[in-house]
Amino acid sequence: RYDAQLHTDGTHYTLKIEDNDDLQGVIASITVSDRVGNIPRKMTLADQSIFETQNNDEVDRLLQESNHRDGSLHFLHILETRWQWIATAFILTVVISFVSIRWGLPWASEKLAYAMPITVSEKVSEGTLEIMDEHVLNPSKLPETRQKAIREHFKKMLLSVQSEKFHYKLYFRQLKNTPNAFALPSGQIIITDKLIEMAENQQEIDSVLLHEIGHVVHRHGLQQIIHGSIVTIAITMIASDATAIEEMVVALPVFLLESHYSRRHESEADEYAFKQMVQLGIDPIYFANMFGKMEELEEGDNLGKSSGEFLSTHPSSPRRMQRAKEYSAKYFHSNPAQN
Repeated sequence: RYDAQLHTDGTHYTLKIEDNDDLQGVIASITVSDRVGNIPRKMTLADQSIFETQNNDEVDRLLQESNHRDGSLHFLHILETRWQWIATAFILTVVISFVSIRWGLPWASEKLAYAMPITVSEKVSEGTLEIMDEHVLNPSKLPETRQKAIREHFKKMLLSVQSEKFHYKLYFRQLKNTPNAFALPSGQIIITDKLIEMAENQQEIDSVLLHEIGHVVHRHGLQQIIHGSIVTIAITMIASDATAIEEMVVALPVFLLESHYSRRHESEADEYAFKQMVQLGIDPIYFANMFGKMEELEEGDNLGKSSGEFLSTHPSSPRRMQRAKEYSAKYFHSNPAQN
C-alpha cells in the first residue's frame, strides 16, 4: 500500500504514487465500485492496481462529468439516502411481502403439490402415524368385527369411485374421547371411536371419510407442508440458521396432526365429498347431519370440549351445512334423515 493522489482533466488521469512512478490512462478504462454509505470507494485501473479513496463526493463528480458508465450508481445512492424513497421502499416491501405470503405462497404450494408424484406424499408421511400412536393416539376399542365391516365397506364402495392412485388405508384410534378424523398426505385416514359412536348410520361415516379423501386428492396436507417449508427455508436464509430445517423435519408429525386447513381447503374437500356421495347414491344431507351433531356438542356442556377440538381442525359453519342441503335438494327428492 502506498499513499497516492489521483489527478484528472475529465478525460485522462494521472495517479501520483509516493516513491513510485506515476500511472496514467483514460478515465473510461477505470472501474469504480458502488457507493454504499460512506464506505471508501475502489477504483480499479487498467493494470488491475486499485486506488482507494474516502472522497466519495469527488468520485461521483468525476463520474458525472466524464459520463462514465458507472455514473448511474450515483442515482442509486440518491435513492438510498432520501427518506421519501426509503419510506416508499419500506411500504412496497411490506405490501409485496404480505401479498407473497397471503396469496403467492399458497399458489406456489398448490402448483408444487400437484406437480409432485404420489410417492412424495407417501415419503413425507412415513413414520407419522407411529409417532402419533406413541404420543397422542390410543388403540381402538371398537370390536374387530365392526372395524372389519367398516374397512370392507370403505374399500368396496368408497374407493370404487377414486381415480387417484393413492394407497388409501383406514385406521381406528382413540383420541381423548374426541370425535375426530384426519388424513395424512399419503392417503392414511384415521377415524376415532367416538366419531363412529356418534354416527347413526354408515352414510354419516361415509360423509366424513369422503371429506378426508377430498383432502388427500387435493393435496391439502402436502400443500401445507410445502408452504411451511418455503417459509422455514426463507427464515433460514435470512437468519443463516440451518438448524431450523432440521427442527422442521423432526416436528413434521406434529405439524400434520395440529395443522388447520384453510376455509378454501375445507370447501374443496366438502365439494369433493358431495360429488362423490351423489355418484355413490348417498344423500349429502348425512354430511349436514353429522356436522350438525358436532355443533350441538360444542354448544352442550358434556362433550363441548371434545367437539370444539374437532371443529378446530374441521371448522364448521352454517354455509357448509347449507351447501350439503343444496346438493341434497338438487339430486335427491327426499331427506332420509327425516323419514
